[in-house]
Amino acid sequence: MTTIRWLVALALMGSLSGCWHQPTSLDRYLQGQLQADRGELDSALDSLSKAIEKNPQLGLAYVARGEVYKKKGDYEQAAKDFEHATKIEPFNFNANYQFGLMCQYLKRFADSVKAYQKAVEIRPLDPDANMNLAMVYVQLGEPLRGLSYAQRAVNGNPDSPNTRANLGILYARLNQTDMAIDELKKAIEYNSKQPEVYLNLAQEYFKQQKYEQARNVLNTAKDLAPSPVVSERLGVTYYKLHQPDKAREAFNDSLRQNANYFQALNGLGVIAMSQSLAANPPDISLAREALGYWDRSLKIEPNQPVIQQLANKYAGTK
Repeated sequence: MTTIRWLVALALMGSLSGCWHQPTSLDRYLQGQLQADRGELDSALDSLSKAIEKNPQLGLAYVARGEVYKKKGDYEQAAKDFEHATKIEPFNFNANYQFGLMCQYLKRFADSVKAYQKAVEIRPLDPDANMNLAMVYVQLGEPLRGLSYAQRAVNGNPDSPNTRANLGILYARLNQTDMAIDELKKAIEYNSKQPEVYLNLAQEYFKQQKYEQARNVLNTAKDLAPSPVVSERLGVTYYKLHQPDKAREAFNDSLRQNANYFQALNGLGVIAMSQSLAANPPDISLAREALGYWDRSLKIEPNQPVIQQLANKYAGTK
């Protein structure tokens, strides 16, 4: 009797202390999630890998490990885990969505389309899945196929500036300029601090030859976040507005931010050559200045057939 009681006591002690408890796959999964939340990514990978070893059919663990790989910037491994999770749980929205996202990052656009389409099948009105699918079609050069998904994304989240901006970009790719301008302006209404949206809006104004409007939005973009791109675009805008001094100033500002921004060098060359040809007789010093800018530009980026043709055409004016 004593022996039996002792064995029962040992069993109770073991269950209470946990010394006989072997971690289950779920225990390892939960441990990995906690470690990931604390930023202990390597430890999280170890715990989640052990969870998968114990139960290779635990789809949650593959998704969680994929998230950790994603945080570490290892999109290849993340894609493998998310894809594996979709095979275990075909109707897991997050697994399909994240697999599509990783494939988009990796430029595996065909796989990305399939994954996003499955995610949209599971959650037809999810704005992120719909918009990302639309943007993949844009990246594939097939914006028309993405239009309905982008419109659905906006309907699902009409107050999102990013969703509005992406729909505007898609309309721009379809050369529906008025629609693009309308959506980009709405994106700015919801969030006025988006310099990249102003840059896209300026490009659409350019298509309509509305150079004053383009100048205004570019100046706003410059105030928000100066960049060589914005300054170079301002230079082109001022040139179109027949303000060569301001154009030159903007191109030089672009080069101050990035001495190798060859587009700004091209702009300075165009101004100098235009002024050279406008003089009577042509101003040789300005022509040399233009050729000097284009020469510098071609050394930075040799693959510029239009600039090369201009340089060849006016080489005799030195």
